[in-house]
Amino acid sequence: MAYFNKELDEIGFKLYEPCEKLKPYILNYWKIEANLTEKRSLKILTDGSLGFVINFANPFSLEVSQKQMLCSSTVTLMGQTKSPTIMNFNNKIEAFGIRFNPAGAYRFFDEELSSFQDRNIDYKDSFWNFMELFEKLKICSEEQRVILCDEFLLERLALSKKENSKYTFEIIDLINKRKGDISVEELSSYFDISVRQIERIFKKELGLTVKLFIRIIRLRNTRDKISSLKVDTLTNTAYDNGFFDQAHFIKEFKSFMSETPKNYYSNKLQMAKELNYKKYKA
Repeated sequence: MAYFNKELDEIGFKLYEPCEKLKPYILNYWKIEANLTEKRSLKILTDGSLGFVINFANPFSLEVSQKQMLCSSTVTLMGQTKSPTIMNFNNKIEAFGIRFNPAGAYRFFDEELSSFQDRNIDYKDSFWNFMELFEKLKICSEEQRVILCDEFLLERLALSKKENSKYTFEIIDLINKRKGDISVEELSSYFDISVRQIERIFKKELGLTVKLFIRIIRLRNTRDKISSLKVDTLTNTAYDNGFFDQAHFIKEFKSFMSETPKNYYSNKLQMAKELNYKKYKA
């Protein structure tokens, strides 16, 4: 999916894939690096997962649900959210991130994943023993960082005594294939397991309710469609993505994006014009 997002280019955003063995659990690694002359803010829409931010430069702030946290730590855990996360940067920025797949984090943590929701947590002194990894990452190349993170996470995976349910990733895959336009009852019928069992799986392995995850995926796919600018009307886009009326669509979009779909589309269109419709990946 192509997006018009000049902010990502301005902060030197790049994505990296994990090794094959980690792909069921790790969505990607990412990097941002830039010397800024003025403040920059980046809005990150939730995807139902969590991740780590490893910071090598100036402190930056994170804002979730109107709660702010100054990230002066070397390692911050960004929990699952419903609201978008706003990252605010000044001056020099250099950070490397680890983003888990939804339910991918389950095998790596001893804590209940629901305890991380809507929270950003200083994790440098946790049982993960990040500081040794941090010192290595600070002085190596981008390619070496990926290898080191792979090795670090493979070691943690080998120590894990947890296993995901046999249904977990299949349910998530079907929700994604249906772009969030599916009910819990339909999932129950398709996999021949009870609604209650699905709810338990999601609370345990994602730290979110299944209904919230479905809403997140539907909204993300709708946002992607609007970002592409390949839309007839916003009303038709809403109906095409399973929203039963315009009022519901606007309310849901504002809940997850903190702005109306009309305002979001207008900003993307203006940005595209300014950039001569140059496309960026996000």
